[in-house]
Formats: sequence, structure tokens, C-alpha cells
Amino acid sequence: PVEIAVIADSMSRFPTITTDATGNPIVAYMKFNNAFLESRWVVTKSMNYGTSFMTDVKASGYSGVNAQVCDCCPGAIVSSGNKTVMLYRDNLSNIRDIWTGLSTNNSTSFPTGFAVDNNNWMIMACPSSGPDGVIIGDTVYSTFMSGGIGSTLCYLSKSSISNGAVNTVSNLTGSMPGLSQNFPRIASSGNATAIVWVQTLNGTTLLPIL
Repeated sequence: PVEIAVIADSMSRFPTITTDATGNPIVAYMKFNNAFLESRWVVTKSMNYGTSFMTDVKASGYSGVNAQVCDCCPGAIVSSGNKTVMLYRDNLSNIRDIWTGLSTNNSTSFPTGFAVDNNNWMIMACPSSGPDGVIIGDTVYSTFMSGGIGSTLCYLSKSSISNGAVNTVSNLTGSMPGLSQNFPRIASSGNATAIVWVQTLNGTTLLPIL
């Protein structure tokens, strides 16, 4: 085993991994101070196929000066070429929408970030549900759960990397009485994508695929 988290007096949780174009691992994890405050996502990468890892860099906190991350929600890191996106649930005064940190230098730094979610969901407690995503060309396709309209439903977001902005956000199925959705995951092959999620409708639990 190789230690990844150079955390000093901090604490960490929720590691997530991807690889760059040459196969080197890129690892993200949530980091806190020793009082479990100052929650943020950081990214570290290896240049020697996992033998050692560089010092982590921050990849969250773009929504405002008081922004932290939703500390019970896992995140997802995705890489394509020199582009890396760190998808996570933000927490700005209990607005808990999905954001992404953006790197265009193969995870060396994440100087910018933007929202991929426009539901403006205010909730006082962490919903314990994180996003997932893929990169195809200049577009980040991300999927996540939100309760912004009252029901917990899953959404697909399409966002432009070059513009640093969300293009569209749409519910996967539409809303109906008794419907609850959560835990979406997305995968791609070429230009094709597939999404699965957990869905409960009138007491029956299903695992749909789109």
C-alpha cells in the first residue's frame, strides 16, 4: 500500500479515483481540519503509476467566500486528455447544489469552478448523495439527485468546459406522485452514455437504466 493523503493534522474521507491519458492515477478526497471543519475537496496525482503522489491541491469552494462542501456527500473525479473535473455537492449557507472544480493542466491545479446544477436546493442537513459524471469532448455530463422542487429526483446536466457554465439541466423521467429517486451513476463509451439510479414509486423499488 501507498499512502495518498498527506493530511498532517487534518482528517479525510470519501476517496475517489480516475486515471489520466497515460494511466497515472488521480485521486480526490474530502479533507477537514482537526475539528472536522473547513470541509473541502482536494486532488492528488501520481506521475509514476502510483508509486508516489504529489501534494494535494484544493478543487472546491468556488461558489463564495463562505463556501464549504457538503461533508457527508461523496464526490467524483473524471479525466479526459488534459481536462479534469472534480464533481461535488457544495454547501453555501445550506444551498447544496452540485459544482465542479476544473483543471485544464492534467490535475496540476484547479483554478476555476462552476455550478452544473441550477436547482438552488436549500436543505439544512446533508443529503448524503453525491454526483457522477463523464467528459465527452468539451462537455461534462453529470448526474445527481436534488430535492429542489420538493421531491428527491435525479437529473442530467450538460455543461461546457470551455465556457465554464451549465447548458441544460433536466430530470431523468419527469415527476409523478409517489416517485422518489436517488444515487444516479453514469458511464460512457465513445459518444454513448448510460445512467442507472434507484427509484421508488408507490412503495416499489426499482433500478432503472436510461
